[in-house]
Amino acid sequence: MRFDEQSPRFTPQLVTYLSISPAPRLSARQWGVLLLLQAAGYFGQFDRTIFGMAVPQIQSDFGLSDSEISYAASFVGFAAVLASGISCLSDRFGRARVLTWTLVPYTLATACTAVSTGICSFAIFQFLAAAFITAEGIISHVIVLEEMPAECRGWAIGALNTGSACGAGLALLLFGVSNGAWRLMYSLSILPLLGVGYVRRHLPETRRWSSLKDVSTARALQLEDPGGIQLPTTTMGSPVAEEDDGRSSPSKCQIKPLGQVKQQHAAILIATFLGSLFPSSANFNVSKHIQVVHGFGASGFAKLSLIGGLLSLSAFALAGYLGDRYGRKKLGVVGILVKTAVDVAFYSVAAGADSVAWIILLFCLRMALGMALDTNFQALSGEVFPTERRTTAQGFLVLTAGLGGPLGLLLSTRLVPYVGSVAAASRLLAYGQLICACIVCVWLPETKGRELEEINA
Repeated sequence: MRFDEQSPRFTPQLVTYLSISPAPRLSARQWGVLLLLQAAGYFGQFDRTIFGMAVPQIQSDFGLSDSEISYAASFVGFAAVLASGISCLSDRFGRARVLTWTLVPYTLATACTAVSTGICSFAIFQFLAAAFITAEGIISHVIVLEEMPAECRGWAIGALNTGSACGAGLALLLFGVSNGAWRLMYSLSILPLLGVGYVRRHLPETRRWSSLKDVSTARALQLEDPGGIQLPTTTMGSPVAEEDDGRSSPSKCQIKPLGQVKQQHAAILIATFLGSLFPSSANFNVSKHIQVVHGFGASGFAKLSLIGGLLSLSAFALAGYLGDRYGRKKLGVVGILVKTAVDVAFYSVAAGADSVAWIILLFCLRMALGMALDTNFQALSGEVFPTERRTTAQGFLVLTAGLGGPLGLLLSTRLVPYVGSVAAASRLLAYGQLICACIVCVWLPETKGRELEEINA
């Protein structure tokens, strides 16, 4: 695969045919980067999907209660702590290099899950796998933000997520065919090791990070020889304009001093935490709610998820396109409001033959809205931070979400004795998402069509 930076922009015919929204014109380098990142995300999402849909089977095999499987899921959720540290390294060593470092550990840890002898070993292997998969996802999204043109960053994030979602579709298909044989599915995760070398050889470093490193190197040489080295000239819109203040450097992971934290940074941090805490119970329990409460079983749930996923797959790119055109802030607020209503309705439908159509409709709507909101906020949360701290910041956001998710599950477990059921607890917590809509509406900036340097000027 050749990445020609000087090639004219074009749109592959296959992309034009498959995309429900207008596809952008990109260079060969940009299409190549997007394709490689989609491949990495495909296998990562395959691994990530298994635990969520095999909860009843894992719970049965290990003889766990509802609270015990929730505690195990909470522990795995804390993998975000390790993931944030791993992703932080890409601000120092480069996006492409650190991304390739994550591929081998997550495939090995996921494959080892297949031979776990109890919930403790299962949780440890899944903790390690989740950490490296999450780090890979963080870095992939940062690469897309830094490589793609301002007018189509949202669409590119959506396209990346679409490729990853196809991995989830494969997991759902195998889950249904194997009737919930989760050990077999985890064992198949060793296959991506075959492509690690190819990714390592062909994935280029982002130009923004490379430019920042060049400026840092030139600055260090200038300090040694003040008269012999001239710093690169920077202007607004150049890859290093936002960082060229004499203090920034890719030589280490950076934590911004508290006094320099902007309102937009604090707002996205709070919104991320609450946006993970409040819907976590609704998201985690959807598999069991469909399989057990509504009697779909493993095969029925897999078929429903596959059909719903196929119908909703276009939501990724469509949400990215709409965010590029109408604004991510506006789209985010509307999406959160609708998602809250759908979550509440989903867990309010009583079991019975008359409710099957409703539960299928609400399930598909939940899936599409989740895809759309993920795309929108992955773009927005990366755009509001400067290049020299972008991956470190994304790591902290994932850490924040990783703390919010397990805490939401624990809170739901504690609420069950008071509200009577898991469904009631999930429904109650879902209303909290309205707070996130308020934060996005009041405190976050609009980023559509703006260069990253302008947003962070």
